[in-house]
Amino acid sequence: MINNIVKTETELKDWFRKIFLSIGTFKVDFRKENTVGVDIDGKKCVFDLIFRLNPSARDIEHLGNRLTKKPGLLVSVKLSHSIIEHCRRLNINCADLNGRIWIRGKRLLIDKNEPILQETFVTDKSEISFFHRKSSRLSRALLSNPERVWKQDELALNIGLSQGLLSRLLSHASTQGWVEGKRGDWKLIDFNGLLEAWAKADDWNKRVTIRQYSLLENDLKVIASRLVDTTKGKLSFTQWFAANLRFPYTETPVVSAYRESFPDDSEQTELGLRKVSDGGNLWIIVPNDEGVFQFSNKTDGFPIVSDVQIYLDLLQVGLRGPDQAAELKKWKGFCKI
Repeated sequence: MINNIVKTETELKDWFRKIFLSIGTFKVDFRKENTVGVDIDGKKCVFDLIFRLNPSARDIEHLGNRLTKKPGLLVSVKLSHSIIEHCRRLNINCADLNGRIWIRGKRLLIDKNEPILQETFVTDKSEISFFHRKSSRLSRALLSNPERVWKQDELALNIGLSQGLLSRLLSHASTQGWVEGKRGDWKLIDFNGLLEAWAKADDWNKRVTIRQYSLLENDLKVIASRLVDTTKGKLSFTQWFAANLRFPYTETPVVSAYRESFPDDSEQTELGLRKVSDGGNLWIIVPNDEGVFQFSNKTDGFPIVSDVQIYLDLLQVGLRGPDQAAELKKWKGFCKI
């Protein structure tokens, strides 16, 4: 797919007029250069247009303090989920060139948080894959230590990222309103915003490889104990087994564990494992990035991944995984180890 790169606010204005008129779900009247009238089924509102190529959370806050007779409509090239949520909280109307729109006026509501057009408009500023593989280590560190103030050197050392990559990630996180600070005192300020953005971007199938095994043993703690005894490398339990050690809510259907590699033939024989395509009571998960092991803890003698990792790992699977994830997040001890 070829992206249309928007470099200036003049280009943004030109494209916005073309895109807004072509959406077709409502009537648009561009009255003046920076004013637009919107009409849906006879419900009309007039907005002052505010153009920003790359609005930050701080920009949104400044816009929230503006005093004008007409409501404003922030127009950008590509709005992130977090920036749209900032706009919602501060009651700032917003739209982007890819078709995301949130407008709330008298007797009028337009809410399209997903692009209704193909995702073809970007700025010339290179985008960062904030939640991809190694980059996700920053989010895990911040969410696993929500009250901690980090020095940047200390943060880089803890999560194994270069200063260059970490600086770019922190700059992006600051723009989204998730963190504040500078090299010596970075702190998480929007726990839910960062967690929601990560959950929305996370793709379980792309970041792990799973093999299922069947054992004659039905006691899941016995299975987990055997795995602890035989595993020579890194091992951390996740999903239902780990969640129930932290905050029991649903039945634990299987034992799920991250390992650096799958059991070889001799280990399978020692554990009595039989590889199956489905219905196994043991899931071995090999991650694409070893960051999943960071901020692991021990509960009842079992190594388990961080609460935020358990939460993410439960969201995209069945067997009431999302229910367990939701209750874990509500728990007052969530991410409080």
